[in-house]
Amino acid sequence: MSSTILSSLGESILHSNSLATVTDNWIVVRPAQSCAQVVVSIESIATVKTFTTKQFHYLSCAFGSLIMAVATTCSKEADGATLPFALVGLILLTGAQVTRQAALALQVDDDTIHTAYGTLREAATLVAAIRCAQDARRRGDQATHDFLSWVRAYIALLV
Repeated sequence: MSSTILSSLGESILHSNSLATVTDNWIVVRPAQSCAQVVVSIESIATVKTFTTKQFHYLSCAFGSLIMAVATTCSKEADGATLPFALVGLILLTGAQVTRQAALALQVDDDTIHTAYGTLREAATLVAAIRCAQDARRRGDQATHDFLSWVRAYIALLV
């Protein structure tokens, strides 16, 4: 749907993912609470904040399992229970890290637009694309696709 909106505006897409689509002048946001899409000018975005979720039930179970692994190591009658508890704890910690999600809050004038939740990588690349487009608008030229592809590759290594 966003490609239809942007093609009617005559814009080329800089970056697109499940959270939003960014062009040189516009951003089409998929809000968290509605089925509609919001078209916002890049110039009108004052701040961009990232919100992440944490899966506390995974973390609490993982730390409980790791504490049990330490307790069985110190026990006189452990009978090899340390390794299973440690493996379960590490699997749960990995699950907590993998299931983390992020959303963006775009401050536009007096209103705040919240995107739907996506992966951490999607949120990071979307923030980089918005900042690239805003910097290009301040300089008065078009945002470079080469710079944005470099930023995507760099963020992919970090996240």
